[in-house]
Amino acid sequence: LFFYVYATPEQVIGWIGVENAYLLMGILGFLSGVMTFSGIPYHLILIALSTGGLNPVVLACATTVGLALGDSISYFLGYQSTAIVPERFKSVLSRIRILGERYPRVMPVIFFFYGACVPFSNDFIGITMGLARYSFWKVMLPLSLGTLIFNTGVAYFGIYAYDFVLGY
Repeated sequence: LFFYVYATPEQVIGWIGVENAYLLMGILGFLSGVMTFSGIPYHLILIALSTGGLNPVVLACATTVGLALGDSISYFLGYQSTAIVPERFKSVLSRIRILGERYPRVMPVIFFFYGACVPFSNDFIGITMGLARYSFWKVMLPLSLGTLIFNTGVAYFGIYAYDFVLGY
């Protein structure tokens, strides 16, 4: 928020540097993915850097790779935590497992649309599917592809919104 009030996007990029900006987005994505339900506002930085002239697709890719790595850790934490799940939740997890077996093509589509349309943390999906012992690749690949689309949309939205505000 500080950057939007006191600096233009171009000044932010001048301060961070172009090469460092892509790395910064990857790190912010990773931290957002690792810190369960953290709410790290990487979206604001993504918008600022894309409006400053950086490639929105590359920014979205760097962010998504970081998020996927962080979400993978969340998935594996859930996967390793099945022994400590209370009994009353094990029936819910078995129902999720049965849904995945009964509708093997539907669950990845749901994960894709969650990543593409829902602006909330992917940790909910990652941890839950890890606890349910659902296939890692059937969760993370569609979830990450959906998140890539979401992040690309956010980056382009920032560019067009900024141009609209300036009156171009």
